[in-house]
Amino acid sequence: MRRERMTAAVLAVALVAGALSADAASLAVVRERGTLGVCAHPDALPYSSQDRSTPGFQLELAEALAKQLGVRLRTEWIVFTRHARRVDCDATIGAIVKDEAEGAGSRRGPRLSRPDVKSGKIGVEHSSWPHYVLDSRKIPLASYGSSLDILDAVAKGEVVAGLVPDAYAGWYLKLNPGAVKIADTYVPERDFRWNVAVSLRNADVALVEAVNQALDALIADRTIPNIFARYGITYRPPIAR
Repeated sequence: MRRERMTAAVLAVALVAGALSADAASLAVVRERGTLGVCAHPDALPYSSQDRSTPGFQLELAEALAKQLGVRLRTEWIVFTRHARRVDCDATIGAIVKDEAEGAGSRRGPRLSRPDVKSGKIGVEHSSWPHYVLDSRKIPLASYGSSLDILDAVAKGEVVAGLVPDAYAGWYLKLNPGAVKIADTYVPERDFRWNVAVSLRNADVALVEAVNQALDALIADRTIPNIFARYGITYRPPIAR
Protein backbone atom coordinates (compact mmCIF):
# COMPACT_ATOMS: atom_id res chain seq x y z
CA MET A 1 0.00 0.00 0.00
CA ARG A 2 1.41 3.38 -0.96
CA ARG A 3 2.44 5.55 1.96
CA GLU A 4 0.81 8.96 1.82
CA ARG A 5 2.36 10.63 4.84
CA MET A 6 5.57 11.55 3.04
CA THR A 7 6.54 15.16 2.51
CA ALA A 8 7.83 16.79 -0.65
CA ALA A 9 9.71 20.00 0.02
CA VAL A 10 9.75 22.50 -2.82
CA LEU A 11 11.89 25.05 -4.57
CA ALA A 12 10.24 28.40 -5.09
CA VAL A 13 9.20 29.31 -8.64
CA ALA A 14 8.55 32.91 -9.62
CA LEU A 15 7.91 34.80 -12.82
CA VAL A 16 9.58 38.14 -13.41
CA ALA A 17 8.05 41.04 -15.25
CA GLY A 18 10.92 43.36 -15.94
CA ALA A 19 14.12 41.33 -15.79
CA LEU A 20 14.76 40.23 -19.35
CA SER A 21 17.97 39.34 -21.09
CA ALA A 22 19.13 42.07 -23.42
CA ASP A 23 21.19 39.62 -25.21
CA ALA A 24 15.43 37.97 -31.16
CA ALA A 25 14.78 40.50 -33.35
CA SER A 26 13.59 44.06 -32.84
CA LEU A 27 9.98 44.74 -31.94
CA ALA A 28 9.42 46.18 -35.44
CA VAL A 29 10.72 43.00 -37.10
CA VAL A 30 8.65 40.73 -34.85
CA ARG A 31 5.50 42.67 -35.68
CA GLU A 32 6.37 42.91 -39.38
CA ARG A 33 6.77 39.15 -39.74
CA GLY A 34 3.80 38.53 -37.45
CA THR A 35 5.37 35.84 -35.29
CA LEU A 36 7.27 35.46 -32.03
CA GLY A 37 9.62 32.47 -32.16
CA VAL A 38 9.93 30.68 -28.82
CA CYS A 39 12.25 27.75 -28.16
CA ALA A 40 10.88 24.92 -26.00
CA HIS A 41 11.59 21.30 -25.07
CA PRO A 42 9.26 18.87 -26.89
CA ASP A 43 8.70 16.58 -23.88
CA ALA A 44 9.14 18.34 -20.55
CA LEU A 45 5.74 18.64 -18.84
CA PRO A 46 4.62 20.59 -16.93
CA TYR A 47 6.91 23.11 -18.66
CA SER A 48 6.39 22.30 -22.35
CA SER A 49 5.18 19.56 -24.67
CA GLN A 50 4.35 18.89 -28.32
CA ASP A 51 0.94 17.60 -27.19
CA ARG A 52 -1.44 20.38 -28.27
CA SER A 53 -4.02 19.36 -25.66
CA THR A 54 -1.43 19.79 -22.87
CA PRO A 55 1.25 22.16 -24.15
CA GLY A 56 2.73 23.03 -20.75
CA PHE A 57 2.58 26.29 -18.81
CA GLN A 58 5.61 27.83 -20.55
CA LEU A 59 4.02 27.48 -23.99
CA GLU A 60 0.63 28.68 -22.75
CA LEU A 61 2.41 31.69 -21.29
CA ALA A 62 4.27 32.20 -24.58
CA GLU A 63 0.96 32.06 -26.50
CA ALA A 64 -0.56 34.68 -24.20
CA LEU A 65 2.54 36.84 -24.54
CA ALA A 66 2.44 36.65 -28.35
CA LYS A 67 -1.21 37.72 -28.33
CA GLN A 68 -0.33 40.70 -26.17
CA LEU A 69 2.28 41.69 -28.77
CA GLY A 70 -0.28 41.27 -31.56
CA VAL A 71 1.52 38.38 -33.28
CA ARG A 72 1.29 34.58 -33.59
CA LEU A 73 3.44 32.14 -31.63
CA ARG A 74 5.98 30.07 -33.55
CA THR A 75 7.46 27.20 -31.55
CA GLU A 76 10.94 25.85 -32.23
CA TRP A 77 11.65 22.51 -30.54
CA ILE A 78 15.04 22.11 -28.87
CA VAL A 79 16.33 19.77 -26.16
CA PHE A 80 19.13 21.95 -24.82
CA THR A 81 18.98 25.72 -24.32
CA ARG A 82 22.31 26.15 -26.07
CA HIS A 83 20.62 24.99 -29.31
CA ALA A 84 18.51 28.17 -29.44
CA ARG A 85 21.06 29.80 -31.74
CA ARG A 86 20.73 26.97 -34.27
CA VAL A 87 17.02 27.58 -34.86
CA ASP A 88 17.23 31.34 -34.36
CA CYS A 89 14.30 31.63 -31.99
CA ASP A 90 13.46 34.98 -30.43
CA ALA A 91 12.95 33.87 -26.85
CA THR A 92 12.98 31.14 -24.24
CA ILE A 93 10.64 31.08 -21.26
CA GLY A 94 11.94 30.46 -17.76
CA ALA A 95 15.50 31.79 -17.70
CA ILE A 96 16.93 32.07 -14.19
CA VAL A 97 17.60 35.65 -13.18
CA LYS A 98 21.04 36.06 -11.64
CA ASP A 99 21.33 38.33 -8.65
CA GLU A 100 24.34 40.48 -9.50
CA ALA A 101 24.46 41.85 -5.98
CA GLU A 102 25.31 38.45 -4.58
CA GLY A 103 28.47 38.06 -6.65
CA ALA A 104 30.27 34.94 -7.70
CA GLY A 105 31.10 33.83 -4.18
CA SER A 106 27.53 33.83 -2.85
CA ARG A 107 27.23 30.06 -2.82
CA ARG A 108 30.05 29.48 -0.38
CA GLY A 109 29.07 28.23 3.04
CA PRO A 110 25.48 27.26 2.12
CA ARG A 111 22.87 27.27 4.83
CA LEU A 112 20.01 24.82 5.09
CA SER A 113 16.89 25.15 7.18
CA ARG A 114 16.00 22.50 9.74
CA PRO A 115 14.53 19.43 8.02
CA ASP A 116 10.76 18.95 8.14
CA VAL A 117 11.21 15.26 8.90
CA LYS A 118 12.89 13.74 11.94
CA SER A 119 14.86 10.91 10.36
CA GLY A 120 15.53 9.20 7.08
CA LYS A 121 16.98 10.14 3.72
CA ILE A 122 16.02 13.14 1.60
CA GLY A 123 15.63 12.56 -2.14
CA VAL A 124 17.54 14.94 -4.43
CA GLU A 125 18.42 15.03 -8.13
CA HIS A 126 21.87 13.62 -8.77
CA SER A 127 24.63 16.24 -9.07
CA SER A 128 22.15 19.10 -8.56
CA TRP A 129 22.68 22.15 -6.35
CA PRO A 130 20.39 20.70 -3.60
CA HIS A 131 22.47 17.50 -3.79
CA TYR A 132 25.61 19.50 -3.09
CA VAL A 133 24.04 21.52 -0.27
CA LEU A 134 22.60 18.54 1.60
CA ASP A 135 25.75 16.50 1.13
CA SER A 136 27.94 19.35 2.43
CA ARG A 137 25.75 19.52 5.53
CA LYS A 138 26.05 15.77 6.07
CA ILE A 139 22.29 15.30 5.77
CA PRO A 140 21.38 11.74 4.72
CA LEU A 141 20.26 11.73 1.11
CA ALA A 142 19.42 9.52 -1.83
CA SER A 143 20.04 10.75 -5.38
CA TYR A 144 17.76 10.18 -8.37
CA GLY A 145 17.81 10.93 -12.09
CA SER A 146 14.92 13.41 -12.13
CA SER A 147 12.39 15.26 -9.97
CA LEU A 148 9.64 12.85 -11.00
CA ASP A 149 11.81 9.93 -9.86
CA ILE A 150 12.22 11.67 -6.51
CA LEU A 151 8.48 12.15 -6.15
CA ASP A 152 7.86 8.49 -7.01
CA ALA A 153 10.36 7.53 -4.32
CA VAL A 154 8.57 9.72 -1.77
CA ALA A 155 5.21 8.22 -2.69
CA LYS A 156 6.60 4.67 -2.35
CA GLY A 157 8.24 5.41 1.00
CA GLU A 158 11.79 4.92 -0.26
CA VAL A 159 12.75 8.31 1.22
CA VAL A 160 11.09 10.39 3.91
CA ALA A 161 11.07 13.56 1.82
CA GLY A 162 12.20 14.97 -1.49
CA LEU A 163 13.57 18.36 -2.53
CA VAL A 164 12.12 19.27 -5.94
CA PRO A 165 10.93 22.38 -7.83
CA ASP A 166 7.33 23.12 -6.92
CA ALA A 167 6.40 23.08 -10.61
CA TYR A 168 7.12 19.35 -10.61
CA ALA A 169 5.51 18.85 -7.20
CA GLY A 170 2.30 20.58 -8.32
CA TRP A 171 2.17 18.68 -11.62
CA TYR A 172 2.81 15.36 -9.85
CA LEU A 173 -0.03 15.98 -7.42
CA LYS A 174 -2.34 16.92 -10.27
CA LEU A 175 -1.63 13.55 -11.90
CA ASN A 176 -1.48 11.63 -8.61
CA PRO A 177 -3.80 13.34 -6.07
CA GLY A 178 -2.81 12.64 -2.48
CA ALA A 179 0.33 10.68 -3.39
CA VAL A 180 2.63 13.13 -1.58
CA LYS A 181 2.23 16.22 0.54
CA ILE A 182 3.98 19.55 0.03
CA ALA A 183 5.47 20.71 3.31
CA ASP A 184 3.44 23.54 4.84
CA THR A 185 6.16 24.75 7.18
CA TYR A 186 9.16 24.65 4.85
CA VAL A 187 10.23 28.07 3.59
CA PRO A 188 12.92 27.82 0.88
CA GLU A 189 16.03 29.72 1.81
CA ARG A 190 17.85 32.12 -0.48
CA ASP A 191 19.91 29.42 -2.21
CA PHE A 192 16.79 27.41 -3.06
CA ARG A 193 14.62 30.11 -4.65
CA TRP A 194 15.07 32.37 -7.62
CA ASN A 195 13.22 34.53 -10.11
CA VAL A 196 12.74 33.40 -13.68
CA ALA A 197 12.14 35.51 -16.77
CA VAL A 198 11.68 35.52 -20.52
CA SER A 199 15.11 35.52 -22.17
CA LEU A 200 15.22 37.49 -25.42
CA ARG A 201 18.04 37.00 -27.91
CA ASN A 202 19.50 40.18 -29.46
CA ALA A 203 16.37 42.15 -28.59
CA ASP A 204 16.14 45.90 -28.94
CA VAL A 205 14.94 48.07 -26.06
CA ALA A 206 11.47 48.42 -27.64
CA LEU A 207 10.90 44.65 -27.65
CA VAL A 208 12.11 44.26 -24.07
CA GLU A 209 9.78 47.04 -22.91
CA ALA A 210 6.85 45.59 -24.91
CA VAL A 211 7.38 42.15 -23.37
CA ASN A 212 7.63 43.63 -19.87
CA GLN A 213 4.37 45.54 -20.38
CA ALA A 214 2.73 42.38 -21.72
CA LEU A 215 3.87 40.40 -18.66
CA ASP A 216 2.55 43.10 -16.34
CA ALA A 217 -0.84 42.92 -18.06
CA LEU A 218 -0.93 39.11 -17.97
CA ILE A 219 -0.16 39.12 -14.26
CA ALA A 220 -2.69 41.87 -13.52
CA ASP A 221 -5.57 40.10 -15.28
CA ARG A 222 -4.51 36.78 -13.69
CA THR A 223 -3.79 35.09 -17.01
CA ILE A 224 -0.40 33.86 -15.78
CA PRO A 225 -1.60 32.65 -12.34
CA ASN A 226 -4.49 30.85 -14.07
CA ILE A 227 -2.14 29.17 -16.54
CA PHE A 228 0.03 27.96 -13.66
CA ALA A 229 -3.04 26.69 -11.79
CA ARG A 230 -4.04 24.46 -14.71
CA TYR A 231 -0.84 22.52 -14.08
CA GLY A 232 -1.25 22.39 -10.31
CA ILE A 233 1.32 25.13 -9.73
CA THR A 234 0.91 28.12 -7.44
CA TYR A 235 2.05 31.40 -9.00
CA ARG A 236 4.47 33.29 -6.76
CA PRO A 237 5.35 36.98 -7.30
CA PRO A 238 9.01 37.78 -7.96
CA ILE A 239 11.30 37.67 -4.94
CA ALA A 240 12.59 41.04 -3.78
CA ARG A 241 16.35 40.85 -3.36
